Amino acid sequence: MREIVLEARAVTRTYGTGTGATHALRGVDVEIEQGRFTAIIGASGCGKSTLLQALGGLDAPTSGKVLLEGQDLYALPDAALARLRRTRLGFVFQAFHLLPEYTVRDNILLPLLLDKREPDEEYLALLTRQLGLTALLQRQPTQLSGGQQQRAAIARALITRPAVVLADEPTGNLDHQNSVEVFRLLREAAAQQHQTVVYVTHDQGLAAQADRVLRMQDGRIEEA
Repeated sequence: MREIVLEARAVTRTYGTGTGATHALRGVDVEIEQGRFTAIIGASGCGKSTLLQALGGLDAPTSGKVLLEGQDLYALPDAALARLRRTRLGFVFQAFHLLPEYTVRDNILLPLLLDKREPDEEYLALLTRQLGLTALLQRQPTQLSGGQQQRAAIARALITRPAVVLADEPTGNLDHQNSVEVFRLLREAAAQQHQTVVYVTHDQGLAAQADRVLRMQDGRIEEA
């Protein structure tokens, strides 16, 4: 059996109170196994992005626990949680969040720079080769296409060798061809690095390529 690296235990998330309350998560239990590519799929508003944010230490549950490598995320002080996010979690979003004044190389290395860690140049070369970025490292993000920018964002998420990469609709701003290509590159890079990935999408075709598919509806996981 694979090791459980990330899990939610009876996680709820409610916004607002009384009759105006929105129950985004309704007692979610999920275990994410090390080294697997897990897709979370469901209609808009089903709670999949809210779950991803809770799993990533970005939005505290109303009740329940989130454990990363056995550590209760929301029991940590803010500074410790922020450091854990930098060092043990990688994030890829629809928006690329690349800093325009930095080169592609510096954008990829940003999590290490913030944590005052020296980059592993061999690993950087491997990642950028896998993601087709080797010739683009000295460019500015504005000189890249949308697909290339998202590949740089994926490299940034992988550069710290995190316990888990959390990807929230990362191809949502790309056309179909680029969506398929970016997903393929993330899938292949993750497999080669034995990287754990949780990938939120509404695209059933992409989700079908994952090792495991979790289907969400009305704040619950309906099928796993």
